[in-house]
Amino acid sequence: MTTEEVGARQADSASKLCPEADVLSPSLGSAKDVKRWVRWVIPCRLSGREASATAARAQLRHGVGKEVGAIPSIWMYTLGAVGTAWNCKGEKAVHTALTLWARHQGSNAAPMHMVEAKEAPRSFGAAVRALAEKGRGDKRPEETPVFRRLSSVVAVQAFDALAHHLRGIVDLLEAAEIPMDYGLLAADLFEWQDSQYRSAVTRRWGRQFARAPIPAENAGDKAPE
Repeated sequence: MTTEEVGARQADSASKLCPEADVLSPSLGSAKDVKRWVRWVIPCRLSGREASATAARAQLRHGVGKEVGAIPSIWMYTLGAVGTAWNCKGEKAVHTALTLWARHQGSNAAPMHMVEAKEAPRSFGAAVRALAEKGRGDKRPEETPVFRRLSSVVAVQAFDALAHHLRGIVDLLEAAEIPMDYGLLAADLFEWQDSQYRSAVTRRWGRQFARAPIPAENAGDKAPE
């Protein structure tokens, strides 16, 4: 099955599984909520060649690095139903994930959001590992430029700095056409905002990088730096 066929199947599945009420009033008060919303809204409202989807992606790209709520045209995608403290964390996670996805999608024809599957890991750490594998030659993955970028992501303690470093990695993933699961990333970003869970999130990214199975076709490819 091609990447385009996988994306089409995911969009079809999402449209059947999610009731319309979720579009009107998404709850963003937990990691599970933000993951479910992002996995729904990308294939059902933001993908495709329709004028509305194309415009929405452009508006989301404009929101990269901006404060949550600063771009009125993307409120319907990035703001939740209730303004609680937990929901504000969810809005920050969703805003960051969706704007980065729109940047990642760019002009790529294949979908750059693909849901994690056992046979096809699509987590953030696995995507970075796939990028590190491209053209590394006899270097260890930990000796590649993208690993140094990942190390910078892990080291930051402020959310704005985290989003900034993520943007640099997303640009490399976009150039290499390596997709990832933005629902998982949104859930990670939600939990990262709680200092109690921050180290668990960065350890998760480390495991994903270190343990990801590497497709054989990546060998010999050239990775952007």
